[in-house]
Amino acid sequence: MLPDGSLEAALGLPAEVPPGLDAARDKWQVLLVASDHPLPPHRTLTGDALHAQQGNVWETFVRAADGGITYSSHRFDFVPRGASLAGTLAAPRLRWPSLPAVLAMAAKPHRVQPSAAGKRTAVAERLLGSRTTLEDLAAGPGWDLLQTFLPGQQHPGQPEDGWWSLKTSVVMTFRALAATPLAPEWDISQRRAQVDEWARQGLLRRGLALGCQECPAFEFYPLEEITQQYRCRRCGAGNDLAQARWKTGTSEPEWTYELHPAVAELIDNNADVPLQATRYLRRQARGMRPLMAAEFEILRNGEPFVEIDFALAHADEIWLGEAKKTNALGDVHRDIKRELCKLLDGCRAVAAHRLVLATAAPAWNTATLTVARRELHGLRTAGKYAPDVYLLTAVGSSAPAFELLTPTQDATPVRQ
Repeated sequence: MLPDGSLEAALGLPAEVPPGLDAARDKWQVLLVASDHPLPPHRTLTGDALHAQQGNVWETFVRAADGGITYSSHRFDFVPRGASLAGTLAAPRLRWPSLPAVLAMAAKPHRVQPSAAGKRTAVAERLLGSRTTLEDLAAGPGWDLLQTFLPGQQHPGQPEDGWWSLKTSVVMTFRALAATPLAPEWDISQRRAQVDEWARQGLLRRGLALGCQECPAFEFYPLEEITQQYRCRRCGAGNDLAQARWKTGTSEPEWTYELHPAVAELIDNNADVPLQATRYLRRQARGMRPLMAAEFEILRNGEPFVEIDFALAHADEIWLGEAKKTNALGDVHRDIKRELCKLLDGCRAVAAHRLVLATAAPAWNTATLTVARRELHGLRTAGKYAPDVYLLTAVGSSAPAFELLTPTQDATPVRQ
């Protein structure tokens, strides 16, 4: 596993002759499929794009096919007379590129880079261990519990001395987290175990809210920075860890928790919608689990011209997606058309097969559907590239719907 999520074969694959064939007379194709790492049959996935870094690109012809990599059975480079079977048959070292790598190759000459939201998602995935775990978090009551860490949120049921809005963040005691209403409900033991797990992962940081003897500032100090003598984050004055410095008048300070800043920004920017959209699409997939990619931008002349909220790669197709909490791509017709055309342009840049428009609303509004139908009709009438557009509505509800948008008023619904 490479740092970008690509897979590489560490050794040359053993050459085998299928039963009934003669290596001196017959030739055949070998297909290799990596579990849970499908490769779509994209035009860029051939040749050196699929050879490992130390592989011999002239050994045999390779390309993506049937969700994996296929190559010709015999070597294409120099084979001396009288070579053994192992010297005659190809045994390449192959590479299964990650989805971001596939998109980067597909978009050339345009450049692909993670967006700000994509970088925040990557941080959260690293803390939790996988995107699947992050998707499950977005679909459960834990997301609502973490949302109370955002500035400006209401805190019903929480004790007033259990949380504080500091200059840089909101901090909470476990008493406040235990009193937060959730649906479905978590009991105290579940909350205690989950908070401890989040603290272990780094999603939450355990520490103390401490003041300063020189200035009126209270700041959060994580556990690893707490010592008997500490310096104020605001003015730099030296302080002793004494009762006069902690937030409450209790005889001993109470642990408080702060949400990781990148995760706080993720929650504040409604990242639960694209996460729950890919969670639904992942669960609907048949066969190999699709690859996922977080938010990214495609650049033209060095400037981003479109931001894509998510991407999926199946064994036979690439999908791009846009996710909204509201039911419209824009406020007025002109804004909707501009946003849709950018998304279609992004699909064209990477030769995506489908564009998924996902919303947490029960349905997309009439203006968005009308613009989408007209654009698709115009492109197809002119014989130009147009991906299939699918609508994913009621994301995060108990009954999401997934349907193909057609240029006419008819649509084919697929309900969970």
